[in-house]
Amino acid sequence: MAREAAPRTPSALPLFYHRPVALLAPQHGTVSLRPAGDFRFARDTNAIPLAISEFFHAQRDYPIVFTDEPLPMPVAVVGIRDAANLFVTAEGGWRPGCYVPAHVRRYPFLLARQAPGSDLVLCADAASELLEIGGGNPLFKDGKPTAATQKALELCLAYERDTEQSREFMRALMQVEFLTLRDARIQVAPGDTVQLHGFKMIDEEKFNQLPAETFRDWRAKGWIALIYAHLLSLGAWDRLARIAAERRSAP
Repeated sequence: MAREAAPRTPSALPLFYHRPVALLAPQHGTVSLRPAGDFRFARDTNAIPLAISEFFHAQRDYPIVFTDEPLPMPVAVVGIRDAANLFVTAEGGWRPGCYVPAHVRRYPFLLARQAPGSDLVLCADAASELLEIGGGNPLFKDGKPTAATQKALELCLAYERDTEQSREFMRALMQVEFLTLRDARIQVAPGDTVQLHGFKMIDEEKFNQLPAETFRDWRAKGWIALIYAHLLSLGAWDRLARIAAERRSAP
């Protein structure tokens, strides 16, 4: 039986990012975005950050759990072994028919501050292979952002808003002490059982004891539906096992 590390994401920089730089027309006037559909940058992880607005889409494909941090955050579990994303195919595509998390879709772009207290600016990972010089999808034209850059900005702005809403939800869960550390045992094949540990889940027993007034308040905010989506998503552990078994038996 293998015992794997908890689903986790790096803390120094957001997952996938190595060298984010502010996008400026004078410096990046010849930079282009390669065609969409290459997700090889996401293959070396077993968990991807998730916003609460994505729960209803993601719960069909991935277990949704929470990181073991001072303020836990939701993640979609995409693999049962460390640094192995089961949803990135050998050709670099995403598993057909499965939801692609916004954290993946926004890459290589993100909003960041160049100094503490400064405004957020649109940045891109200068180390990303999704960027190229002189391609057919430029980020700037005649010194102005193109439609590709505007689309990236809109996605990143929405991601920031959704992330802040996720923090509010998580702070509420922490206040009522709903989260508990859990393990997951996944049988890939006879004699091959993987155990994931060090992540948090909502304690169903505590949830069932939620005071009626708090329940009504949370229902009005849409949080009760999120809790149900999280609990329903845990059935996807079996899906991860099936995908892992498929890969193991593939020629």
